[in-house]
Amino acid sequence: MKHRTRTICIMLAVMLAAACLPLKSSAMIIDKRTWKGFVYTGLFDDESDKTEIQLEILNYKGTKREITIPTEIDGMRVTAVYSLSRAKNLRTLHIPNGVEVHRALADAPKLKKITVLKSNRRYSVKNNALLNKKGNVLMGYPGGYSTLKVPDSVTKIGGGAYFSKFKKIKVGKNLKTIGYNAFLENNGLETLVLDKKVQYIGDCAFSDCKKLKKVVLGKSVRRVRFGAFNGCDKLKTIYIYNKNCKIDLNKDVDQAIPDGATIYGWKDSTAQKYAEKFHLQFVELKE
Repeated sequence: MKHRTRTICIMLAVMLAAACLPLKSSAMIIDKRTWKGFVYTGLFDDESDKTEIQLEILNYKGTKREITIPTEIDGMRVTAVYSLSRAKNLRTLHIPNGVEVHRALADAPKLKKITVLKSNRRYSVKNNALLNKKGNVLMGYPGGYSTLKVPDSVTKIGGGAYFSKFKKIKVGKNLKTIGYNAFLENNGLETLVLDKKVQYIGDCAFSDCKKLKKVVLGKSVRRVRFGAFNGCDKLKTIYIYNKNCKIDLNKDVDQAIPDGATIYGWKDSTAQKYAEKFHLQFVELKE
């Protein structure tokens, strides 16, 4: 049952994504094609003309250091970018209106700068962080950095962000919520400190972070959802400073904190009750 939570997390993301696709019963898929370094595919039906076909860019295998995501290819509309993992030289990315790209940014190994027009209806940019239009939700971050710096305007890290490589997180002053799957399978993070105003850690937010060894949850953290740290096999120490922090105990899914972790918390706290329920070692904090 080791990977059950990981499977649930991925299924959740897939179902949410699928719900957004305008598929028809007669929908067909365009075979993978390449245009100016962009590898893409698309969906259409028998009655579609080119303007109705929606393309998704699967990757970019060109060698340019600066590119603009196209809004259309051969008369067909581009709606999303899935990955930029093969963009080995890419340093600067210009994001047009109407194209979803946030999950792909962290894949680009050398990407440092992103831009959007002020007229972009979906995104804004601050300190090279990709935000929603209002500027309070972190949607994406360039993969050329080892530290993810959350701007102070951000109150939430968006669900399904999949920040998989960053070694450090610098929490902004107003961050309150970390969405589901935000750091799923991150392979760089070793220590996590969430203090200041962070209140909520979503489903599977840090699941399967294989290098994560130590977690500190400050007094502000009120809720830890199911699978939040499940599969973090090297996690040995977790401090929980909020005596009443609600940690999900759903018996139908894997636990929020993995076996082998030692929980540090207050006497008679929810952290102690959690440790006792799942037979984890508990160390009482002292004033």
